[in-house]
Amino acid sequence: MSSVPGGSGENFLYVVLCGGAFAGGLAYAYRTVSTDHARFVDRVSEIDARPKSDWKPKAWPPKGKSHLWAG
Repeated sequence: MSSVPGGSGENFLYVVLCGGAFAGGLAYAYRTVSTDHARFVDRVSEIDARPKSDWKPKAWPPKGKSHLWAG
């Protein structure tokens, strides 16, 4: 008499493999987020340290593009 497919030993193997993959994925995600946060903070502080010039709005409509507005 044959056994039912997916006996208890086979299911245990799938649980171990999927659990290991899940734990590895969580560890990778945590490591990536924590290191990216430090890099993000460093990058933002670098951008904030740059000299800021006064913002001047551009003229509207843009000059030299009149052929786009001609109907």
